[in-house]
Amino acid sequence: MINFKNIWQRIFPAGLWTRRFAVAAAGAFATVLWFDIDWSMATSFRGMSSVCAYLYAGALALLLALPAAFCRPRWPMALLLALFDCLCVANLMYVRTYFMPIPPASYLLVSNVAEFGESIRHSLRAADALFIVITAVTVWLMGRGPLPPGRRAYWPTLGAFVALCIVVPLHRGGTFAFFEHLKGECYYRSTTPVVFTLPVSILADALESNRPVGEPEKAAARRWLAESDSLRRTMLADTVSRRYIPRNLVLIIVESLEAWPVGARVEGREITPRLNALLADSATTWMARRVLSQVGPGRSADGQLLMTVGLHPTTDYVYSMRFPDHTYPHLRRALAAHRGAKSYFLIGDRPTTWNQAPMMRQYGFDVTRFRDDWDCSEWLGHKGMPSDGSFLRQAAAKMERGELWPVGETAFVETVTYSSHFPFQIPASFVTLDLKADYPDRLDDYIEVIGYVDRSLGDYIDYLRGRPDADSTMIVVVGDHEALASMRDGMRRHSAAIAALVDAEPYVPMIVINSPVAGRRADVMGQVDVYSTVLDLMGLWGEPDVFPGMGYSALRPRAPRWAVDNTGYVAGDTVGADPALLRSVLAAPRASSAIIRADMLRGQ
Repeated sequence: MINFKNIWQRIFPAGLWTRRFAVAAAGAFATVLWFDIDWSMATSFRGMSSVCAYLYAGALALLLALPAAFCRPRWPMALLLALFDCLCVANLMYVRTYFMPIPPASYLLVSNVAEFGESIRHSLRAADALFIVITAVTVWLMGRGPLPPGRRAYWPTLGAFVALCIVVPLHRGGTFAFFEHLKGECYYRSTTPVVFTLPVSILADALESNRPVGEPEKAAARRWLAESDSLRRTMLADTVSRRYIPRNLVLIIVESLEAWPVGARVEGREITPRLNALLADSATTWMARRVLSQVGPGRSADGQLLMTVGLHPTTDYVYSMRFPDHTYPHLRRALAAHRGAKSYFLIGDRPTTWNQAPMMRQYGFDVTRFRDDWDCSEWLGHKGMPSDGSFLRQAAAKMERGELWPVGETAFVETVTYSSHFPFQIPASFVTLDLKADYPDRLDDYIEVIGYVDRSLGDYIDYLRGRPDADSTMIVVVGDHEALASMRDGMRRHSAAIAALVDAEPYVPMIVINSPVAGRRADVMGQVDVYSTVLDLMGLWGEPDVFPGMGYSALRPRAPRWAVDNTGYVAGDTVGADPALLRSVLAAPRASSAIIRADMLRGQ
């Protein structure tokens, strides 16, 4: 017969659980539990329904309480809790934007962190201060008492909790099998730091990210490529009628531009009057307003990968930092081969941010211009970064003088903006849409900064449309990723009017000016489909020497009306979907990860 009293005494021996140690363990447990609650507020509380969440929290609390069992001074306990607090808060700030813990490899990207100081500071919440309070109260209540007389029982007690953490998940195949299961589930993907604690989640991600790509994964990726090729040939059988074949392409990637502001009005005024005016010419423009943001931890760098390379980003680390020397079949390659286009990459950011300079060399750009190439005296959002207005005026001026893209030259110009980066704050002198009503926190800032960006874009596009080669130039405006992240649901709960204004899902727009194909797409597409759609507009999708991308051209009637984001969430209408096409879209992110990690496109 099981003697539960004996088991209880072994797990909680009286000689160990003095006030000093009990307070330390309780404080550590409260810290872990508060992390779980704070994390769940930004994601989902589903993880807290698992018994593993409390078993692993107990084991971690015992580990954090180790100094209270073996060190007489209180400062080691205070130091360990403070370090854990920092780890927790850093990941909470991260999840509010990315809906995942910090990838293990990203802890070394200190230079990028320094670049986004304002964004980091504004990612803090008042609730985060409770970590400091719990640590201070715990250390104070521990007192100056003696070490536990039964401190040797610490290790068996910790071992018992660890054993329970191993045994309980066995019904789901074991800890790591259960971990992988949760990461593969749409509604549970973000819960692993709650179910298994943050340190275990980081360790599991580190083991996964450093694991070589096995032959089964490569074989699955090759099957995906073959099956998608068959699906693509079916779509290519449907003809697309184009007004003309563009000679030049200007791609403008706009920081944090969501779809809902385009065409919307607040307080009786348009948020984006310049873009709206361009779209009013429905005979020469094409727009998709439900392009699902599919970026991962690389954010803007991931947006460039999705929309200019046609690959999904890796989820456990930033591809541009980990694999800058791998093969990426960029739009530039297709345009150089089939149009003889010279390529230009223009950005106001540093060449080291997200490893931009090495990546642009790998993409094959002929000319690159980074922060030091611009006059940065007019800035907003981040000191040293030129404002969008200044940056785009300077770019147009350099083109006018022939320093960049002289008239008569066939070109591909990729321009990346920055001013609408979180926290969306601009000086009053830059505001074009001064709002007076009561809005949820950050929403009014976002609307005002998009109004400013719209004016800057309008001036730049006016220059492009006024060039002698404007008739042969296609201009594509896209958002690099969504903007509102974990703030979205709170904003929409503010009022029915706000819920009607702000999209429930993270859509960015794709706007094509002087488009060979006119129209409006109401169905969902993914950012990865932008690459294939641009190729199709240029008449190059389906060319045998052009990488078609892991998406599908939105111009084709049989293109998918749904997309999957980096968390596994599926947006759009899958009713009556072709099963093979649905499987292709759902399996693309995993196949893309294997392709990038194993450099499977080298030589193609």
